Amino acid sequence: MTRHYKKLNMRHIFQSVFYLLMIAVISILLYSQFGTWFAHTSHPPEITLQQLQKLRFTQKNKEVAAEQLGVPRPKPQFVLVDVRSSEETNVSMIPGAITRESFEKNIDRYRDRTVIAYCTIGYRSGKYTARLIEQGITAKNFKGSIIAWCASQLELVTPEGKATHRVHTYSSKYKVPALYEAVW
Repeated sequence: MTRHYKKLNMRHIFQSVFYLLMIAVISILLYSQFGTWFAHTSHPPEITLQQLQKLRFTQKNKEVAAEQLGVPRPKPQFVLVDVRSSEETNVSMIPGAITRESFEKNIDRYRDRTVIAYCTIGYRSGKYTARLIEQGITAKNFKGSIIAWCASQLELVTPEGKATHRVHTYSSKYKVPALYEAVW
């Protein structure tokens, strides 16, 4: 090789390395600034069945105590929101839950509460929870959602508040205990 060729080759190598480093630095800066716009890799906070049951039990005890003392019932610290379709919620819901439509229509009433969202298995409610958090609302996704609720053989109610054993499971893929009648 000639000396001139070696000099050109080294210059080319240094230029290539410089350009690759610049691309890497710019990529890192762009991802750190805008990466969350393109990929939601983090999961929204979740609440387990046991944690939800504890919240509901505590609230019920506060309500009973207030009634016995003759004072106004305390406002719950959470609101349970069923994000399933109206076709699903018309079959049954977890007692005390409201529909997504009702929540969104009266959102200001619930701003100071933690929203606990649920659906069939937790996927749709997880997406909804993430959107609420982006809006500055404190929210958690009920892990396992209505399928987990049914797995513990807990009560369901119709939209009118009557006890039922029917549950909309979205598809035949999701199973519930024999106590319930799955519809889809």
